[in-house]
Amino acid sequence: MGRSTAGSLTIVAAIALGGCSGFKRASASPAGKGMGGTAGASGAAGAGGIGGAAGSGRDGMIPIIDLDGGADSTGADRNCGEKIKTATRIPPELLILLDRSGSMNEDISGGTCNDGGVGVPANCGATSKWAWMVPAINQVVMETEADVNWGLKFFPDNTTNSCNVSTTAAVPVGAGNAGAIASAIMASTSANGGVMTGYNNTPTRSGMAGATTYLQSVTTTNPKFILLATDGVPTCSALGVGGMDDAASEAAVAAANTAGFKTFVVGIATGGSADLTLSRLANAGGLPRQGTPSYYSVSTAADLAAAVRTFIGAANTCTFQVGPAPTDDGTTDVNRIVVYGDGVEIKIDTTHTNGYDYTDSTHQSIEVHGPQCDQIKTGAIKEVRVNFICLVP
Repeated sequence: MGRSTAGSLTIVAAIALGGCSGFKRASASPAGKGMGGTAGASGAAGAGGIGGAAGSGRDGMIPIIDLDGGADSTGADRNCGEKIKTATRIPPELLILLDRSGSMNEDISGGTCNDGGVGVPANCGATSKWAWMVPAINQVVMETEADVNWGLKFFPDNTTNSCNVSTTAAVPVGAGNAGAIASAIMASTSANGGVMTGYNNTPTRSGMAGATTYLQSVTTTNPKFILLATDGVPTCSALGVGGMDDAASEAAVAAANTAGFKTFVVGIATGGSADLTLSRLANAGGLPRQGTPSYYSVSTAADLAAAVRTFIGAANTCTFQVGPAPTDDGTTDVNRIVVYGDGVEIKIDTTHTNGYDYTDSTHQSIEVHGPQCDQIKTGAIKEVRVNFICLVP
């Protein structure tokens, strides 16, 4: 059985197997008669018949593959035989793009917490935005790593140019990454709890471009998303360090969306002019919050944890791995399947309005779309079952 946090979803693949020549329901022959043979006792096939072995209790029914797994009106099980294998729900891959600029050393109200005078970088340590944010991120990642492939990328992420962000990840997306992400964040945390190697500039445009390029290099077929967590507006303009870079950053977020990577925007202790800029980024990213502002504004660790969980729900698509076929002799095929949600058939729908479709030309996985996907996410549909139709000459 597969497992998911969304509504305790169970995923089962059922392979209907047996010596059957077709899979459509046939009408019953007269009681006591086997198709192609002479009349005999109830449930016995006549000589050369195909009504079933003597004593089978099938009352002369033509063997079929029963896709609902139930019994007919006489109480006889119509299955030719069924084997079960696990169908795997494909987890989303979520890359955290985490602001590591110097302003993350300010406290939650924007205070600088130092006595060094004007121009001295903030150093709030244990009361900094970075210090209260880190435990919330680590907790949510740890709690969800069984169902999400997490990755981590910082911006800025080098010590030579605060506005230049690389195309690599501090922690590449993958399964079971909670420990690696916690370690990477700790390596960027100073002894007093603030952020180390933080520049005063916020290279959002370059960070988004680097994250997009990195995700394009990841060859898995899992759906991929970016979680942009920042505490301010972009300040690395192409015209010079420190210049406002709103429009170009919005374009970079839109480019990631076009490339297939929707972006969820979290603003850490933001407000004022940042609201408009971050709302524009959230709208461009394709996963805006309903209401005003369009991004998720957080000012406590609990707010941040709740926002990230909302993101996980939005990213948790209805994609399931169904291949390869359980046999390689032609009796089963990934193109001959029937999909059920809690026993009700989910029809194939290539328009992606309400039903399932294959995710690519290999037909190794399917995605459910529309209201039926919504039901899967909320737990209204608790079991998705895939039956492989077995064709035996």
